[in-house]
Amino acid sequence: MYKLKWTGRAMALGLATTLMLAGCSSGSSAATSTAGDNQTTAAAGEASTIDGSTATDTQKYDDVKLKMLICWNGGFKTASDQYNNEVAQAIRDKIGVTVEYEGIMMSETEKLNLVFASGDMPDMINAPYWGGDGGETAVIKKAAREGQLLDIKDELPKYANLSDAYDVGIVSQAFLENDLDDPTFGGARYILPQETPGDVADITNWAYGVFVRGDVADTLGIDPTTIKTTDQLLDFMTKARDYGFKDVNGNDIITATTFHEGWDYGQYAMNFNSKQATSFVKQDDGTYTYNTLTDNWIDSNLFIWKLVNEGILDKECFKQSDDLANQKVGNGTALFAAAQYSTVINATKLTGLYDSNPEMRYVPVGPLNYADGEASVQVELKGRNGSPAIIFPTSNQNLEASLAYLDYVNSEEGARLCQYGIEGDTYEMNSEGQPRLLQSILERKQNGDTTVDDELREKGIGYILGRTLQADKRMTWWGERGAGDADVAITELVAYQEARPVEQLAGYPIDKLAQSFEDYDTLKTYAFDDTTKNDYTQRAFFADTEDEARSILEDYQDYLTSQEGGLFQKYLDYANEVAKTRDDVIN
Repeated sequence: MYKLKWTGRAMALGLATTLMLAGCSSGSSAATSTAGDNQTTAAAGEASTIDGSTATDTQKYDDVKLKMLICWNGGFKTASDQYNNEVAQAIRDKIGVTVEYEGIMMSETEKLNLVFASGDMPDMINAPYWGGDGGETAVIKKAAREGQLLDIKDELPKYANLSDAYDVGIVSQAFLENDLDDPTFGGARYILPQETPGDVADITNWAYGVFVRGDVADTLGIDPTTIKTTDQLLDFMTKARDYGFKDVNGNDIITATTFHEGWDYGQYAMNFNSKQATSFVKQDDGTYTYNTLTDNWIDSNLFIWKLVNEGILDKECFKQSDDLANQKVGNGTALFAAAQYSTVINATKLTGLYDSNPEMRYVPVGPLNYADGEASVQVELKGRNGSPAIIFPTSNQNLEASLAYLDYVNSEEGARLCQYGIEGDTYEMNSEGQPRLLQSILERKQNGDTTVDDELREKGIGYILGRTLQADKRMTWWGERGAGDADVAITELVAYQEARPVEQLAGYPIDKLAQSFEDYDTLKTYAFDDTTKNDYTQRAFFADTEDEARSILEDYQDYLTSQEGGLFQKYLDYANEVAKTRDDVIN
């Protein structure tokens, strides 16, 4: 039912957009009509073609060049020539717009703060926008309220492939009401949500977990899929630490690590968690408290302290870069790793370990159970409750061209161009009308030739769609999420995704209701400050004794409850009261 609804709406909006553009002027000195003397396009309302596919005709601009900052720590690989590669040229031939991308190698929050403080802003920014007021979200909301972002609300109806990004089901009701349409925005829309599922089949299974070198499990005679509790995990890791394993180069090992800045050490403590969508905890008497104030929060962090204290968890992991983590995992130096499975596998492919030493390929541990013994899953609300997002600083040179570019690359035609390239050159259509990479390219992928991805990227394939995709319909459209996935799927990743599946929770999360607390702006300045929280927890992880670690963690709890005359308790009291106003509240 949903797919039929979306298709009908897209067709109606597409026709309305075409008629609107056919009857208006360019609206910008940088834009030209598609009826120019040197431009041959379809008549208004007809379909133009590119690469054998069709798309509704749209306005064409006169070589507009825009810049997008990709605000995700770890850099962003692009084609060496972002203007002249095949995909960029084809997009420019279609709509006359080119976007060049730049990545970062620093904290996302710090970079956003620098951008808005300096005023040195690009045309568009892609950044995390997980909702609430922590980290990057708080910086973006502040920039919106201070007039540093452009309101796109009135422009969106012109772009059929962007306007449905706000539909409930694609995003959650709570995310829409509290974050995308934050009440303090005064009815404006500054945030374009990204990487949301266009349908249930399009929800990305991130495959988080703990992974161990396959030869370690085999040598120790332990079936890693039987590890379900932290006690079992600790025993497994201790045996691995003491055995005397070496990495692929014969060097000493690190027992366990993570990727950048400790991401995601919490997977090692999954057994302390419950299946829920927020940081609130429902107590036996039916009232709610905050997870950070519970004994369980202290116990879970003491487990991480134990891993660090016993020389199991890599002390460097809390500050390291992804490049360093890729070396540790890619060389098999770390026997265990916690992150997304695809990230772990990719590290071994970057170094060649995946093919040169298949016995060292990392395999899943568990998945670990929740505290109640239930198998852990990937919890999602119905509609994303936070997402990457694209924002448009006031420095944007041409908002219409920016939105036209995003609208085109999110059409089936434009997305196919960005993901597969030019038909006949890098892909062909199969008997079901789905794009598939040429057999010659697939064979190279199947043979472990990692250079093929670099070559495709040089053509412009992959990187553009990766940071511009709105409501993701790739599975619905093409039957595969990534180019070649259907033919060269990593079998162990697929199997793990089935073992730790996506599960949607229905209901309105209590933390979103509680944002209406009258002193919330004051509360959030200290209660949801990840920098302060990380300072306390990491000092606890490095404490000499368990008692010292516990004391530091308790000090953080005292810090939360004592600030602003005990404001946090008033917040909890309010959350419990407002939770009574709905019958669909979940934690």
